[in-house]
Amino acid sequence: MPTPLMETLRKQTKEETISYEYTYCLDGGELAIAVGKDENQYRISLITDIDGPLILHWGISKHSRQQWVLPPADIRPSGTVVLQDKAAETTFAEEGDYRKVQLNLAGKDAPIGIPFVVRQVGTDRWIKDNGRNFYIPVAVSRQYKETFKDVAVAGLADTIIEREMGPHSWTLMHRFNLCYDLLESIGGNVEGLALIYVWLRFSALRQLDWQRNYNTQPRELSHAQDRLTLKLAEQYQRQPQGREFIRLILTTLGRGGEGQRVRDEVLNIMHRHHIKEISGHFMEEWHQKLHNNTTPDDVVICEAYLAFLKANGNLDIFYKTLEAGGVTRKRLKGFERSIVSDPDFIAHLKEALIHDFEHFLGILKSVHSGTDLGTAIHAARHLFDKKLHDLMDFIWAHRDDPGTRAGILVAKIVEGRQHLKMQLEYAGTNGRDALFVDLALDDFLRVVIERNLCHDISGDELAELITMVTEDLLITEENDELEYSLGHWKRLGQRPRFKQQWSLEAKAVLDRVGRALGAVIDRYYQILQPMAEFLGTAFEAEPWIITLFSEEVVRGSPAFALAALLRQIDPVLRKSAELGNWQVISPGQTTGIVDVVSNMQSIQSKDFSQNTVIIADIITGAEEIPANISAIITPDTTDIVSHVAIRARNAKVLFATCYDSDTIAQLKSIRGHWLQLSVNVAGDVVFEESREADAKDAKPLSEQSAIPHLLSRPGFTDYAVTAGEFNEGNVGGKSHNLKQLHGKVPNWIHLPASVALPFGVFEEVLFREENRKVSKQYEALIHDIDKEKENARDEILGKLRKTVMSLAAPEELVSCLREAMYEARLPWPENWEGAWRGIKGVWASKWNDRALLSRKIRGIPHDDLFMAVLIQEVVEAEYSFVIHTVNPLTGDGKEVYAEVVSGLGETLVGNYPGRALSFTCNKDGLKPKIKAFPSKSIGLFGRGLIFRSDSNGEDLADYAGAGLYDSIMLEPPVKTRLDYTEELLIQDEDFRNEFMVSVATIGAIIEEALGFPQDIEGAYCKGQYHVVQTRPQVGTANE
Repeated sequence: MPTPLMETLRKQTKEETISYEYTYCLDGGELAIAVGKDENQYRISLITDIDGPLILHWGISKHSRQQWVLPPADIRPSGTVVLQDKAAETTFAEEGDYRKVQLNLAGKDAPIGIPFVVRQVGTDRWIKDNGRNFYIPVAVSRQYKETFKDVAVAGLADTIIEREMGPHSWTLMHRFNLCYDLLESIGGNVEGLALIYVWLRFSALRQLDWQRNYNTQPRELSHAQDRLTLKLAEQYQRQPQGREFIRLILTTLGRGGEGQRVRDEVLNIMHRHHIKEISGHFMEEWHQKLHNNTTPDDVVICEAYLAFLKANGNLDIFYKTLEAGGVTRKRLKGFERSIVSDPDFIAHLKEALIHDFEHFLGILKSVHSGTDLGTAIHAARHLFDKKLHDLMDFIWAHRDDPGTRAGILVAKIVEGRQHLKMQLEYAGTNGRDALFVDLALDDFLRVVIERNLCHDISGDELAELITMVTEDLLITEENDELEYSLGHWKRLGQRPRFKQQWSLEAKAVLDRVGRALGAVIDRYYQILQPMAEFLGTAFEAEPWIITLFSEEVVRGSPAFALAALLRQIDPVLRKSAELGNWQVISPGQTTGIVDVVSNMQSIQSKDFSQNTVIIADIITGAEEIPANISAIITPDTTDIVSHVAIRARNAKVLFATCYDSDTIAQLKSIRGHWLQLSVNVAGDVVFEESREADAKDAKPLSEQSAIPHLLSRPGFTDYAVTAGEFNEGNVGGKSHNLKQLHGKVPNWIHLPASVALPFGVFEEVLFREENRKVSKQYEALIHDIDKEKENARDEILGKLRKTVMSLAAPEELVSCLREAMYEARLPWPENWEGAWRGIKGVWASKWNDRALLSRKIRGIPHDDLFMAVLIQEVVEAEYSFVIHTVNPLTGDGKEVYAEVVSGLGETLVGNYPGRALSFTCNKDGLKPKIKAFPSKSIGLFGRGLIFRSDSNGEDLADYAGAGLYDSIMLEPPVKTRLDYTEELLIQDEDFRNEFMVSVATIGAIIEEALGFPQDIEGAYCKGQYHVVQTRPQVGTANE
């Protein structure tokens, strides 16, 4: 909520021009800031209720936030004083109870920001932002805009970079203290918390200094960690919107623990075993490091030393263990208290040292490894009831037991996390320990899944693991899509598994789960990767770490474990469901020249000069996609959360796995040839080889020879006509075909009441006297539409649509339409203005880009395209269906192919993810065969009137014009996330079969009534079947 001070400032500034605003709550009052921007200048306004007199002590930043230079004279307000050629001082003007300053800066030469402090005259008090300069972002750079939505977060990024990369002393303690301070200003800001996580992850990955010219005692470091992790636990309770990233932040931190014990215990061990504190020995060098600056590296050193002892002094084991933990010899030598000596092996002390250093490892982990499973369980024991004690005891005792099935261990982990959930909600100051053990369990679940995937897991075990891992995700991830999918999956699990139809339904459910996971992964990528690239570049991090930053975050999450399970069960389901041989990872449609490689890694640095289709045997998932790769086909199963999959989706590269070896061999055999690829309605990749000469010489579609269509040019007859007056001369195929059906179909097939604004009405309205100005604009725009280049053409199309939408409705049109609707028993819209916008929207869709391009390709003159508007009442569909009376996948005229969705048919014909219920049915025997169960996530539900486009440029021979022009509902439909758990069409087999037979029968009846194959759209509502439109099916022999 804006404060009263900010409300005052907003009233004095045009709110729509405000590019930045912020209110500081300070000792003695508030300070509100707003930056307004118009075409020529920035206006910076500051207003405060702090007691005056006050002076603004300010400068400007030209290149970086840290810069402070003297403002030029032309932007300094009258009366401003210059101090030592470094700063300007401007007095706040008194305005009633407030004090105010306004600065006006020319837009062209505006600085990137204004640093300032405020001086209170009389007291000589300097008012600052938590001891730092205030900063107002002004002309924010493009890089910042592309990375950060919130300019305040961009400011935090600058602060972090300055502190990390400056020449001053710096340690983990300083980093954690700065993080604590920044959290105060971030609160629950998700973008700010994401920034903190990216920063601290770079630290955890050793891309930032852990010690620079400063010694930190262990107790000081542990204190900094202790208060930071407590602060995060407190914010977890208070800021639920930020919990996702607070959890991630905690994975980069140690708990804090008793840091002094690190220093004391290593000395106790040395004294207990009479190990002298003599320089030049490993133990003394390590002791000095621990004494002066313990870090998470010490956990790795201790693990390596224990491995060394257990291997009877094998130095290779010591250094290999170090390397595996990320500590190289170079890093050991690079410590300010360097470790250069090899450890000594004293045989008679072996067992005693192993005992003591295993205990010491626990102390180190308690400080540095918050999410270590053993450490987290031990620290949280005080929170456990008997049930949690028993669960944790079982998990810990069986954590490395090869005889314990993965399903048993995962079940205990999920049960433990569910039991912890209530404590996480209401734990108060104990929340930190509960959080760390919850995070440790979550990570251990991923480990259990990953180490068992290579084993021989049965299909039933995979199904159970998918249930449990999805439940685990939902403990902390609020996700309706996963929730509904899990409910459907559990219900499906009550039936005998892996029969053909069961597997089809299972595949639909898990496809939906996969999409939900993809959305989670893509969201991480979109939020984290730009920040990783911004901060990583500033931190001079290793390039490969920056590139793979988001992917590695995902790989460390339970989402990755679930994706791995989906990948493992997929071929099992495909086989039992008798499905095709393709899994589309990233859809698309493309043309390219075929190249074959053994693995994607081998072409990482290769330049492709033309669109190329890659056939790759092996894909690891971490590769980049080179420029001009238009498609990737592989026999290798690729994870949907892999880097290459994310890149493919973002770049819109067609990417698919083919499970059929013969198809892969066929694709490889046409290496060097051009190939056209697309994804068909069944979700399979279809491809066709082009003749080499044709492919190389092929012109763009816009240059191909047009197929001439001679369209009649109808004139104006009337403003509105009823269905009885429809004919080929005044309406399009949608309207005319419905009239043709009247009296030819049985009564149980319902046809909607309809009226139309026939051909010529638009032109009549356009050239009416009241629209003279509009018509002149319209004609001028049309004159230029085919002459302009693409960018300019898009602008003209937008202007054309806007021009059409400005038409005024003649009174004669309104009265004529009202009369026709009354005769057709259609309700007159209460919102006439909305109805008129819908009518004009249909007319304006003549000038959308896809329609324009289609007409241009096919040689249809714009003046020949006339648009009728078909008006119907929306069927409040429970289900909508599309019927092709000739199977389009096989060309078989003896069977229909149909698809069904919940709600309105727009999710079927529009670009809504997921499959519909699809089936074929023989027209004679009427025995439907399901091809796919539905996996659509969204259903559209609505009522009221719909205004359908009905042009004379659709349903032409050899030209599928359907879908080019818009249909508009008077009342926008409601989007609803679908839950198939109780859906009648899915769960009631008898109803489903009856429904499919009825739909197939409708197709056969209408095809017979009209005499040729049909593409039919219909709906089911309250036990009744409705046909809302039908057109000739394109691409059939009888078309």
